[in-house]
Amino acid sequence: MKNVIIISLCLFFNISFGQNDNWQTNYEQRWEHYDGGTKLFVSNNNFLPITYKIGYKPVNLVQDVENGSYIVIPGRTKDFLLLDFKKIDPKKKWKFNKGSTLVYLGDLTDTEYDEDYVYELPFEKGTSFKVGQGYNGDISHQDKYAIDFDMPINTKVFACREGLVVEVVKKNSKHCADFKCADFNNYIKVLHSDGTIMQYLHFRKNGVRVKVGQKVVKGQHIGFSGNVGWSTGPHLHIDLYLTDKDNNYKTLKTKFKIDQNTITEELKKNVTYTKGY
Repeated sequence: MKNVIIISLCLFFNISFGQNDNWQTNYEQRWEHYDGGTKLFVSNNNFLPITYKIGYKPVNLVQDVENGSYIVIPGRTKDFLLLDFKKIDPKKKWKFNKGSTLVYLGDLTDTEYDEDYVYELPFEKGTSFKVGQGYNGDISHQDKYAIDFDMPINTKVFACREGLVVEVVKKNSKHCADFKCADFNNYIKVLHSDGTIMQYLHFRKNGVRVKVGQKVVKGQHIGFSGNVGWSTGPHLHIDLYLTDKDNNYKTLKTKFKIDQNTITEELKKNVTYTKGY
């Protein structure tokens, strides 16, 4: 009869992602020992997937996945079998030395996305807003495909694309013109079907109208703009991104629909856009 020992422990990693590290407490691993070795199971309670970069150093064990491999665990998944370690010499004891396994939020292996998808402008039909900072801006968008709309506080913000809300922060009220205030941003992150994430920043305190786990449709009212976090004045920041295998945050060019017959490849700085649909 097999001698099975189950060990559960929560994972706490110091790997940061964006401004919010609460995801680090939202998954756990469970070791299941048996006569011939041990298995590692992971439960991911996040709505986003997580990625393990394997780097274990077992003694008298052989693992079924090579070090350096990436294993993705889907969001909201329980007891995903990550690795199976089998004894090499059944007469000897086995153990683990400190390895280099890393865990990241998101699917770091998913680099393909829909480059032709057309996004809606994030404000109401018939309203107009100027782009205060566009791609590669000189304030905070260096080497980023991000857009700032000059927008009065309490302006309604709408989803540019349908998706799943995976992160929300809404409690902050502090702002300043320094990078250190990025930790005080209020924001919404929406995961799309192609793996991209659109983030919407600088909502007023308690100005978010959606919650984590909620599905939103394109054009849905998701919150009210503000002047919170790293901000030189009231505005809405949006950017579309993926993370690569080095966990680099990679923003993406985004096409927008202006009116029924106009699609633009890039929203330009100091140009005012009217939503005509």
